[in-house]
Amino acid sequence: MKTIHTLEDVRGDNFKVIIKHWDKRIGLQYRHESRQAFLETIWEMSLTAFDKPREVQVVIDAGDRLYISVGSPGFVSFGGQEAQLNGMKFPLKEWIHTHPFGEAYFSSRDMTTIGMYAKYLDTATVLGDGEIMTMHMFIGPHKEHYQEYSQWVWVNSSEEEE
Repeated sequence: MKTIHTLEDVRGDNFKVIIKHWDKRIGLQYRHESRQAFLETIWEMSLTAFDKPREVQVVIDAGDRLYISVGSPGFVSFGGQEAQLNGMKFPLKEWIHTHPFGEAYFSSRDMTTIGMYAKYLDTATVLGDGEIMTMHMFIGPHKEHYQEYSQWVWVNSSEEEE
């Protein structure tokens, strides 16, 4: 995974990376820590790794590889970062992204994205300020597609230790 120190957001504006190798930190948490620590790291990088809080997305493919990108404070895509998608294998295990403005919910844009990939996506997760919302995609006995949602408030693992 290549780390770029000056990136371009979806509007074509350049922005700075404050925490070098922010994407590698996310990858290390995925490989070596709990799911909670992994999600907390994604959230933390969304808030602190750049010149201002920005949406971060992580896609986990069928081969258990991570594809990570960063966007503006209110939108993330792989636009301008498409080279990172080389080798991605479907079906996708999970699409995770952040809402650095605070709330964990699936926006209409998120629902459009999920709708486009629902047949090839097991789980979608959005992280907000202390909140997680997850949608699991299923196929029923008559080949009907349906989703189950869960939402909860998280406690940072560092807070648990205090």
